Amino acid sequence: MTEGYQDSYSLRAPLRVHLEGAAGKQDPFSLFARLREAGPVIPLKLPFVGRVWATTTYAATDAMLKDNVLFVQEARHAGKTGVAGLSWWMPRAIKVLSNNMLLKDEPDHRRLRKLVDQAFRRRLVRDMRGEIEVLADRLLTKIEGQAEPDLVAAYARKLPIEVICLLLGLPDQNRDAFTGWASRMTSMLRGFSVLRVVFSMPGAVNYVRAQIEECRRHPREGLISELVRVEEDGDRLSEDELVSMVFLLLFAGFETTTHLITDSVIALEQNPEQKAYLFADLDARMERALEELGRYATPVQSTKPRYVARDCTFFGQKLARGDNIVGLLAGANYDPAVFADPDTLKLDRLPNPHLVFGTGIHFCLGMQLARVEAQVAIGRLYTRFPNLELAEPDKIPWITRFGLRGAYALPLRLNAVRSRKAA
Repeated sequence: MTEGYQDSYSLRAPLRVHLEGAAGKQDPFSLFARLREAGPVIPLKLPFVGRVWATTTYAATDAMLKDNVLFVQEARHAGKTGVAGLSWWMPRAIKVLSNNMLLKDEPDHRRLRKLVDQAFRRRLVRDMRGEIEVLADRLLTKIEGQAEPDLVAAYARKLPIEVICLLLGLPDQNRDAFTGWASRMTSMLRGFSVLRVVFSMPGAVNYVRAQIEECRRHPREGLISELVRVEEDGDRLSEDELVSMVFLLLFAGFETTTHLITDSVIALEQNPEQKAYLFADLDARMERALEELGRYATPVQSTKPRYVARDCTFFGQKLARGDNIVGLLAGANYDPAVFADPDTLKLDRLPNPHLVFGTGIHFCLGMQLARVEAQVAIGRLYTRFPNLELAEPDKIPWITRFGLRGAYALPLRLNAVRSRKAA
């Protein structure tokens, strides 16, 4: 596929496209359709990263993600230094934490993934559904009776962080502090908020190191203890690898799930017929519906940058060794060559080979957890408040940030229909 693409074209100057803008978040289908029209591999200029190539179609994105020989994570395999997408001026602490398995090539990636997968198997994610339901109900009880609670702040953000703390086995009394660190770290690419991350990083890292040491001395339930214990063929995770892994699990299980939940609610409220279809038989339809909600919303619109390992022609475009390349997951998920009527929400869509969680060796580590969390979050929310509505459906405050589709806030009217009848 990389060499056999028949059409040849050449784009060198980065296209002028505002991928961070609110208009593109409101209507991502038109935005990514325009990018696909330009070609399957196009040049863009991204904030912080600079010039990159971007795959726009399903075929090109799928091929790029699955080719871990031609497209690599580590700079040294492409004649470069540093980490793709991280500028030279980024703080050393952030670079250290970014040195995790998602940014490793084989065989290091295989070694780390194998150890973590073993730990995950011991803490079966599917068995957490009941615990997640309890957490969701507890959060929903807190917002009951509020005039216009913010779905993001009160529920969609809190539930994933509660779940990841439960998964990791963090003490209840420390979760507020950990939630604060998580919020600051996931906002690091918004303007000058990187400075807040720098100041809070030492405390967060020291906290994680202390938790690792405590789990060594007094093993307890949770993934940190499992990662400390895990061993495969005499191999173990070093302390730095453990620290990096805990932060990776935080990122994988927090912000993306928050926006999957929020975007799904927005999609259901904007498509009332599909919402009615889902809740006519929630238990039977939720699993397939969540896959379509994920495809339709695609909260993570792009992969992180990778390096081109050698000069090549990829889907008709000439690439040079050391170039950066990203996969536009939204472009792939809205590609009409794979998905009929891609801009239409069809909760019974089958097959649905979306790339919401990526593919290839770097597919999302928290994929199953995110699925269970989102299914529970949406199901419990609408079971508790079946008449909820968006308080301001025409004023969704989209996050203006490349690679992410989500809202800063989403005020709800929980009992809108009953309230109107009473009036």
